[in-house]
Amino acid sequence: KADVNTLPAVEVHTVTYEPVEIVLPSQGIIESSRRTQLASEVAGKVIAVSPKFESGESFDEDEILLELDSSDYEAALAQAKSTLADMKAALAMEKARSDQAARDWKKLGRGGEPDDLVLRIPQMESAEAKVESADAMVAKAENDLKRSKIRAPFPATIASTMVEKGGYVTPGTPVAEIFQTNPFEVRLPLSIDDSQFLKSTPGGDPAGEVVISAEAAGVVREWKGKIVRTEREIDRMTRSLYVVAEIDSESSGEGVSLQPGLFVQARITGRTIPEAAKIPFPAFLDLKRVVVVDENDQIRFRDVTILRREDDAVLVSKGLKEGERVSLTELANMIEGVEVEPRKATPDDSPPAENPETELTVKP
Repeated sequence: KADVNTLPAVEVHTVTYEPVEIVLPSQGIIESSRRTQLASEVAGKVIAVSPKFESGESFDEDEILLELDSSDYEAALAQAKSTLADMKAALAMEKARSDQAARDWKKLGRGGEPDDLVLRIPQMESAEAKVESADAMVAKAENDLKRSKIRAPFPATIASTMVEKGGYVTPGTPVAEIFQTNPFEVRLPLSIDDSQFLKSTPGGDPAGEVVISAEAAGVVREWKGKIVRTEREIDRMTRSLYVVAEIDSESSGEGVSLQPGLFVQARITGRTIPEAAKIPFPAFLDLKRVVVVDENDQIRFRDVTILRREDDAVLVSKGLKEGERVSLTELANMIEGVEVEPRKATPDDSPPAENPETELTVKP
C-alpha cells in the first residue's frame, strides 16, 4: 500500500478588523431622582387637607397639600406692620429734629461744623436700625403666614402621609413622604474593565445613551435615558463602579409602567473602537493566546491584546493581522507546528469541542 499522511481537519475563521461600537450590559432598580420627607415649618392645627392627600396621588409644583390655622400668623403680621409704621414715624421725627438742630446752629452763629450729637446723628441711626428691624419682622410674619399652607416643592407623588385634619403639628413635624415622578434614576453597576469604554464629555464626565427594558406577562417595554454622573467610588464588595442614568418616564407603549422599585435591564452605548477584530471564543488556548493557521497550514500560538468579551466572541485589538486564519477546533494534541487541513467555518457551523477521528482527511 502507498504511504498516506493523515491530517486533522480544523475549522478556521478569517480575521477582519473593523470599527466596533461597544454596548455595555447592566441592570438596576428604578429609583426616584428626588425623595424627601415634607415637614411643617410652623406650628398650628391642621384645618384642611387636599382631597388628593393620599398615598399614590400626584401634585404639581406649589400645589397646596394641607393648611394650618393661620389666625395667629395673621395677627402677628398686623402687629409687625403696626410696629413698622411706628418706627418709620420715629425716624421721620428724628430727621426733622436733626434738620432743626442744624438750622439752630447756624442762627446762633457759633461757627464751625456741628458735631454728631448736635445734629442727632446717633438718634437717627438708631431710628433707621429700628425701621430695618421692623421691616424684617413684617417679612418674617408674611413668610410664616405663607408657610401655614404646606405646598409641594416640586412635581411629586405621595409615598405616605403622617398627619390628618384636626391634628397639630410643630416646626419640623413630618407631614408626608414624597418623591419626584419624572425623571427617574437607576444605578447601573459596571466592571472596572467595562467602565473604560464609557463615553465622556470634554470635561471628563461620563456620558452615553441608555436603553432600559422590563418584561411583564410576556410584554417587553423599553425606555430611553442618558448617563448623568458616576458615583466616583468603587464598591468594595463587588469591585464595581456605579453610573447613574436619568430615565424619562413619559413614553408610549403597553406593558409595565416605570415606577420606583422596578428591576430593569440596561444597554449603555459606549465608545466606538476604530479597529477591532471579533474572534470566536473557541479560538483561544487560554486567556491571552489564540491558535493561528499560517500560510503553510501549520498551527502557531499567538499572544493577543484583548479588549473585552462579548457573548461568544472576544474583541482583539493587537496580535493578529488582517486576513489571518485562526483555528476554531480543539485538537487532542495541540502542538505548535503541526500541519492541519483548514476548512472555512460558515455562520451555521458550530465549532466542535474537539477534533474527532472521523474528521481526519487523507493526503497521498
